[in-house]
Amino acid sequence: MKNGIIQNSLLNNIESSDNFSFADHTTYGLGGKAKIAYFPKTEEEAAAVFKYLKDSGQMFIVLGNGSNVLASDNFFDGGVISTKYLKGITAYGGILRCLSGTTVNEVLRFCLENNLGGLEYLSGIPASIGGLALMNGGIPLRHIESDIKSVRIYDGKLIDLSNKKCKFGNKHSTMRDIDCIITSVNLSISAVPREASELKIKNFLSARGIQPKGKNCGCVFKNYNGFSAGKIIEDAGLKGIKIGGAEVSGIHANFIVNNEGTAKDVYSLIEYVKNKVYDLKGIKLEQEVVYIGEFNDFDG
Repeated sequence: MKNGIIQNSLLNNIESSDNFSFADHTTYGLGGKAKIAYFPKTEEEAAAVFKYLKDSGQMFIVLGNGSNVLASDNFFDGGVISTKYLKGITAYGGILRCLSGTTVNEVLRFCLENNLGGLEYLSGIPASIGGLALMNGGIPLRHIESDIKSVRIYDGKLIDLSNKKCKFGNKHSTMRDIDCIITSVNLSISAVPREASELKIKNFLSARGIQPKGKNCGCVFKNYNGFSAGKIIEDAGLKGIKIGGAEVSGIHANFIVNNEGTAKDVYSLIEYVKNKVYDLKGIKLEQEVVYIGEFNDFDG
């Protein structure tokens, strides 16, 4: 790329696939097909396909590891930029540079192999680093904003946003407010003996082991003013409630599990829980899960 101009020849090298299946690429295992998906492998390729789709006026979305999304059962008449192959890690001077499609597991494995640490709290989160940065993911006691030095995005040009410019908030970042794609993330790391890091990972995985199994997207709703959304839903008597093949988990009420249902089942249950909590407690829960495609208005 020269002077911010994306070379069209890059597009010819980007792998693509027609009739992309959301069900095959999301942790819910739900959703219909998309017209086409692109699989860039470099930041320049990601920028090229983003520019192409935007300039052509096509509807499109960016999809990471598919762990915090619910895709509609309907056909998505647009494109998907998948970061599935946008992977790579380099370490230098206390910084870990990760291409956005790199998964948490891949990052932790790299850190173990190179006696690096500080990110063990991310253990077990089924997300890409780009997705975590976008959503400011993490655990209740620590979110990834604590370790991000900068985020590289493409919004017409490749630029680096400092931590401050990312304006991290509750499951939020400025990247959600602008039309861009995250291409890489710089994280702070430190030298840690492998044995010490392995012990921390084991402990964090053990703590996550009590979470619901089965097909889900993780927590569906944001916590409310410091109060656990799961506890609020449980106190509303909604644990175990079902719509079709979707069920509010009996283990943790902020998880909705797909038991061979449809995206419509999950969406309807999310809306039902939201409405019921408001009716019973006057609390407006905000969903954390991101919707892809069109959903019919819930009538309930």
